[in-house]
Amino acid sequence: MFRVAVARAGVLAFAFACLVPVLTLSAPPDVRSISVARAFATAPVEPAVTAPERVRDVARAEVLGAQATPVATVEPAAVATIEPTPEPTPPPTPAPAIATLPVLPDPPTAGIVLASWYGPGFYGNRTACGQTYTPEIMGVAHRTLRCGTLLVLEYRGRTLTVPVIDRGPYIAGRTLDLSNATRLAMGCPDLCTLSMRIGQ
Repeated sequence: MFRVAVARAGVLAFAFACLVPVLTLSAPPDVRSISVARAFATAPVEPAVTAPERVRDVARAEVLGAQATPVATVEPAAVATIEPTPEPTPPPTPAPAIATLPVLPDPPTAGIVLASWYGPGFYGNRTACGQTYTPEIMGVAHRTLRCGTLLVLEYRGRTLTVPVIDRGPYIAGRTLDLSNATRLAMGCPDLCTLSMRIGQ
């Protein structure tokens, strides 16, 4: 029974769909039908041109064809620019102090004296008397005796005559600095007490 009702509804719907195109509805008298093909054939085709938009002055806008009262324009507020903070400059460094030698009393030129020796850190340097200091050079350093002055040294029975070749030592209580070769020839340890006199 349900199937029969659905079948009848389907037949009615089909019949209505077939009849609708045949029936013409009456149009009002002022509306004319237009053939689309005829309209395109008779009207010339113009390229679409977009009109440029007009920019209107905000202060003098037109409202409904009447000129509005001018609107006061507000100047933009000045923006404060932040200036970069200058880098702090470090205080000037003082000039390095020149090492000054300690003020020592003049060393003796004869008598029993304390002697040290100097070596590896000074090899290759020029001595105060103009020689190149090497491990093999024979001589001593004295603070006041002239370069080339011959000194006679005695230590534990050994006697050696050597020239003054440099200035030093700059340590209180010491009179001579022996070169490495002189120290080895005399048999002195790092510090030794020896007899010294000016030779001829």
